[in-house]
Amino acid sequence: MKNTNFKFAIILILFASLLSTNLFAQRTTKKSKVPEKVQQVEQVQTAPATKTNPDVQTQQVDKTTPKYAFSLPPFPKPKPQPAKDFVFPSYKTVTLSDGLKVYLIKDDEQPEITLHLMLAGGQNLDGNKSGLADIATSLMTKGAGKRNALEIAQKLDGIGAGVSVSAGQDNISATGSSLTKHFDEMFEVFADVVLSPKFPKDEFNKLIDQSIAGVKMRKANSGTLASLLASIATYGENHPYSKFNTESSLKSITLDDVENYYKSTFIPNNATLAVIGDFNEKDLIKKLESRFKDWTKGPLPKLDVPDPKPLKRGVYFIPRAGSKQSSVDISALTVPKNHPDYLALRLTSALMGGGFGSKLFRTLREKYSFTYSPFARETGYKFANEFFAGSEVKNDKTDSSITVILDQFKALYQENGVTQEELERVKSNVIGNYQMAFENSEFVASLLQNADFYDEPIDNYKHYAQRIEALTTLDVAKVADKYLKNDRLAIAVVGLPALKDSLAQFGPVYEYTMDLESTDAIAAATPIDIKPEELIEKYIKAIGGKEALNSIKTIKMDSKLQLKPQGQIINGTSEKIIKYPDKEYTLVQTPMFRQESWVNGDKAWRRNGNNIEAVTGDELKEATKVKFFVNEIADLITNGYKCEVLGVKDGLIKLKYKSKDGNDEGTYYFDRNTFLPMKSVISVEGPQGPVEISQEYSNFETFNGVKLPMTIVVTNPYYSSELNNNYWINQDIDDAIFTPKDENKK
Repeated sequence: MKNTNFKFAIILILFASLLSTNLFAQRTTKKSKVPEKVQQVEQVQTAPATKTNPDVQTQQVDKTTPKYAFSLPPFPKPKPQPAKDFVFPSYKTVTLSDGLKVYLIKDDEQPEITLHLMLAGGQNLDGNKSGLADIATSLMTKGAGKRNALEIAQKLDGIGAGVSVSAGQDNISATGSSLTKHFDEMFEVFADVVLSPKFPKDEFNKLIDQSIAGVKMRKANSGTLASLLASIATYGENHPYSKFNTESSLKSITLDDVENYYKSTFIPNNATLAVIGDFNEKDLIKKLESRFKDWTKGPLPKLDVPDPKPLKRGVYFIPRAGSKQSSVDISALTVPKNHPDYLALRLTSALMGGGFGSKLFRTLREKYSFTYSPFARETGYKFANEFFAGSEVKNDKTDSSITVILDQFKALYQENGVTQEELERVKSNVIGNYQMAFENSEFVASLLQNADFYDEPIDNYKHYAQRIEALTTLDVAKVADKYLKNDRLAIAVVGLPALKDSLAQFGPVYEYTMDLESTDAIAAATPIDIKPEELIEKYIKAIGGKEALNSIKTIKMDSKLQLKPQGQIINGTSEKIIKYPDKEYTLVQTPMFRQESWVNGDKAWRRNGNNIEAVTGDELKEATKVKFFVNEIADLITNGYKCEVLGVKDGLIKLKYKSKDGNDEGTYYFDRNTFLPMKSVISVEGPQGPVEISQEYSNFETFNGVKLPMTIVVTNPYYSSELNNNYWINQDIDDAIFTPKDENKK
């Protein structure tokens, strides 16, 4: 339940936030030695290496150098040419009589024309039949108009042209390209594919079989599995952005589904068309009007994309026997593409892992040699996005690599974690690549259509370089602090089964299969014939009996504490004193911090740094609930909790409980033979979403007739902690300890 030891766990969460700005930055990695300064001497290179002289040597030049020896004067370093003002290419927008918006981008450098049709929908409209959009769009070129798949291929190959249709996450793209002189023939096929696909049954069956084969092949790619698993953790299960094709979803798709998907999306008022290349505008518009005049409008598809519901923070792990390396993908939920913070997040991803000068390249690759190609990206979806970073790493460096990546996430929002020099270097690279992309006029078309689709002003793209240039290290720190802190990160790992124990230092480990199914969902508990009342009765007897429990008036628990944040170990002490019914004092001390809290009747206080503040509002009600977990279990039903025995799994009986108001719920696990509590799990609402906290109890010993755990291990997404305990029952305790000293003086 949410008080007593769980209060202690929640208090420890506060420690993580204190540590995030100092302790976590102090890694115990070895620093490279700074080479000593050496005296500089003028040098001249000797003759090239030979078999007898394998190395090119250097010799100091002295004052006896022959007169005929000479050296060329140093060439001046060339200065960069002055930057040219960037001018966004010209374009024109027209609207056809059927409502289709057309962007015209003239480019007569090559005698080519490209058509690009964009339609809203994509995989977001798959519903429960993941793969539908892919099957429907792929099938469109397998027969259209009067031609079958072979005839379409022969027609296009004969003129060196191409027509394709594909589905992305948010939209659909249909593309056609050819030489200008073959435009009419290419456009005929393009229009047939868009307006009158045939959806032949035999080609449909082939595509289903090919797609199922692709699902099976997916298991061979650990990077793909890690990426999909990270998306599940980031967006939540069953969200359109985290869904993936399965054999069963593909087999459920019918030709009727395909035709209905096509009819709901391929309408002119749901599309934009870009024409790029060498064309005569008047002739082109005439041809477009002629071919698309009968394309009728319809109701827009319902893009019912729900808000993401991230899963509990922790490590999502797929054990994969025989893996030669581990795939690591660490991700966080961010914002829609048209959100004001999106651009800074995009730049931050380039800073994190967008090239050879990025943080992950300089650490994971260059400093530690854990990997060859680390990465970081910010996706570009319409309704929500995912910031992810990771790499393929050596098996024995998996946990070390995760620590390094998490360190680099922290550096993004810590003081001096991002230097002006590295930010300017990344900005220069981003701007340069953006402006170079305009060499391809199709890039201009994509910007125009994206602006329309993502509800962004085109000026965002026209002034993209200036917007990037205006971003500062403070902007990076702000978005990183807002979206990329540790409590928002999910860690996905695919690797050897033996890695599981080492991953627990980063939070609860949720195991999945290579089919991306939770093992908890698969391995359901075995039913057991015992009622909640009977189970709690057996627990009370096992713990010492009702009389022994009721005799407890005071409890003092002194503990040796070991915190393990991100692989580090911090030793400390903990003291908890309870005086029933309404008094409690908690003190936790380490070399890094001191945390105290007091409860006395209907009042509560806590130490925040050097200050002591009173707890008020809704927090006060929760803070003043004083109970130890052994009593809480015994009083569940008496206190009106709804309890349900879920069955037996791994020798543990699962008891789920929920309060009347639904605000307090969790699960206890009892040993099937002794009925002692072995584990408890709750989910609490953290600043950025649900946080799961588990406690494991072991090494029970008897104190005043009551069995209590000598060891308690608390685990949450940020760290784990182990308490080795000693207890004193019913000692005399002065009430003054339950109120801060300054308050006692009042």
